[in-house]
Amino acid sequence: MRNPLSATEVLSVSAADGTRLSVYRDTPARPRPGGATVVLVHGASVTADLWRVHARLLTGLGLSVVRYDQRAHGHTPRGQAPLTIRQLADDLHQILTRVVPAGPLVLAGHSLGALVLQELAALHPQHQARIRGMVLLSATARGATVLPGRDPRSWLLAAGRSLAALACTRAPRTVDFLRRRLPTTHPYSLAPHPDRPADGPPRCRHGIRHTHTRDLAGLWQCLRRYQPRDATVLNQFGDRLLLMAGADDRHIPAAHTKQLAAQLPAARLEILPAPRTRCPSATRAHQRPHRPPHRRTEPHHPPHPQDRSFPNSLPSGQFH
Repeated sequence: MRNPLSATEVLSVSAADGTRLSVYRDTPARPRPGGATVVLVHGASVTADLWRVHARLLTGLGLSVVRYDQRAHGHTPRGQAPLTIRQLADDLHQILTRVVPAGPLVLAGHSLGALVLQELAALHPQHQARIRGMVLLSATARGATVLPGRDPRSWLLAAGRSLAALACTRAPRTVDFLRRRLPTTHPYSLAPHPDRPADGPPRCRHGIRHTHTRDLAGLWQCLRRYQPRDATVLNQFGDRLLLMAGADDRHIPAAHTKQLAAQLPAARLEILPAPRTRCPSATRAHQRPHRPPHRRTEPHHPPHPQDRSFPNSLPSGQFH
């Protein structure tokens, strides 16, 4: 029998408030000497399973991968700390310190995960010297918005998202009552948090099945009111920073990523012609960390395959 390309180890890292963060370390069968550890940060309403295909490709290249369920997602409980971007960045800092204490890093974050990486760069500069490259997928330089554009379809989406946000904020117990009565296979169902230890990240469609609606509403309000820190701190990475966005993204429009790119003249920007939010391969940051700057283009190759995202009608779907 052929040896597997990698082995996945399930770890538990204690956050500053004592919350046990579920971490998954994928170790290649044949590690690349001196290779970087790739740390993957998922967005809202999904889990570390979002990166399953990416992890398989990266370990196939001999790279170690660390991914985790963010607070209030998957197998990681909500905890007691305020559900803020700052707290999520501190959670990642704890993971880097305890799971990857030494060696080069490549960081990739999708949507909410991209905001977490931006916050990490500003609040924890001690990691900067180790970072060979960073990928921000569906990144933005502003807080969340329900309106993705100015066309009629965008206004309809905004109306639906606003109603969902209002229901989750004003009547969370009622929404929980309804969620508990949905079939267990439904992505919006609400189930008790499992007592048994995780053997791997749950599927993306189960990203928030253990999270109460009041916490989802709190996360949404945090995203809506979020004021990103000075993005120019990312200029230190130069062309080792890659920004990627989908041309037809209805959650974080490519225009938002372009606005962020305008503040980072040395960063590379790629706009992919995807029909909806995609999560392209994170291998590029390691394969091209020192590529000279070039003109920003919109390539015509398809994005990397990924699992489907959590349905978009919940307000948290803005940053999934």
